[in-house]
Amino acid sequence: MSTLTKILVVLLSLFSIFLCGMMVSYVGSANNYKKLYSEEQLARDAAQSDAIKKADLYKEQVAKTKELEDRLRLEINALQERNNQMAANLQKTERLSQEYQARADSWKGVMTGFEQSVATMLDSLKLTQDQLEKARAQNIQDQKELNQLTADLYDKIVQLQRLESERRRLLEQKTELEKQVTQFATGTTLIAAAPVTQITDKARPAGTPISSDIQGLIMEIDQSLVTLSVGSADGVQKGMTFHVVRGSEFLCNVVVTDVDINKSAGILEMVQQQPKIGDTVATKL
Repeated sequence: MSTLTKILVVLLSLFSIFLCGMMVSYVGSANNYKKLYSEEQLARDAAQSDAIKKADLYKEQVAKTKELEDRLRLEINALQERNNQMAANLQKTERLSQEYQARADSWKGVMTGFEQSVATMLDSLKLTQDQLEKARAQNIQDQKELNQLTADLYDKIVQLQRLESERRRLLEQKTELEKQVTQFATGTTLIAAAPVTQITDKARPAGTPISSDIQGLIMEIDQSLVTLSVGSADGVQKGMTFHVVRGSEFLCNVVVTDVDINKSAGILEMVQQQPKIGDTVATKL
């Protein structure tokens, strides 16, 4: 075999080895590119799916945003209307406040006049009370004087009846003396005759209280009914008036309604102060 042939064979062998290496490298690279392509295809599909989901989510968010915007717009409109209504109410309230303030000022003037009237009425009431107290004091004094005048009147009546009895006795004595003079003049025997009207020490009108002072104490008190420690044995009669005193202070009167031997009962009149058990009672002050 010639040298050229050997060189060709060697070159062919080297070319074959190189070609085989290139084929192996190509096959290996082709497998890697296919795998990369598959991965990229999967990534693209995933990205498309994710984009579709995000587009749907975006549309959903857009719809929610629009719904929220519509709701907020309605709420804003409602709040605007409410704000307008509140502004109108505020104006109305301010107007009513001014009216009420004017009324308050007017009522303040009325109350000032009313307070002045009340003060005047209180002064008048105080003056009336003072006059009433004076009238009560005068009434008590008048009652005392009336009781004294009544007692004096009873004394005068007793004296008058005693004088009337004395006058009748003297008239009877005069008549008797005239008869005796006539009988003496005619010579008729004289017969002593007792006078019809007996000489009395003191005459007393029936049913009138005695003028002597009767004193006692209050034994029991039952509302307006009181029990006294003096009775008929002491000269107490139904209808008599006792004055209740505590020291020198006048409290009230007691008009006797029931009389027993050692005690009596009556009702309160002209009460200035409420009496107590142990207070003094007397027919004369």
